[in-house]
Amino acid sequence: MKFRIATLVMTGSVLVGCTSLQLVPPESHYQGSLPDVYKQELNQLNTLPSTPFRGGVQTYHFDSDTSLLTIIYRLPNPRWSWNLGQKEFEQEEFPFICQQLGHEIHQGLGVRYWFSGGGGFVSNIVTDETCQSFSS
Repeated sequence: MKFRIATLVMTGSVLVGCTSLQLVPPESHYQGSLPDVYKQELNQLNTLPSTPFRGGVQTYHFDSDTSLLTIIYRLPNPRWSWNLGQKEFEQEEFPFICQQLGHEIHQGLGVRYWFSGGGGFVSNIVTDETCQSFSS
């Protein structure tokens, strides 16, 4: 579990001393049932500093009440915009997140991505059913 979380944290970025983001993720109706032992470990993601990502910054928000992990990407400038589509992103990234956090997702974790800023979007939530569809 710790290795998977560490891998997720390090994916696509190198930790540097950036300031923390104080973004509140969009509302969600997802309600997972992740065991407390996993919730304690995933809560640590909320304290990590922001990391660089394709000109913007990446941070995490884990809501232990709903067992939902939101991976947040924010552009540094309001004049910039994301040049990617939700469908294509989900097709590329969902199998990866299922591979990295499949056990936790199977236990009740939900994972979504939020691209904040111009052209941004909130992805669908990766659930156990999503991951099972990739293994078929």
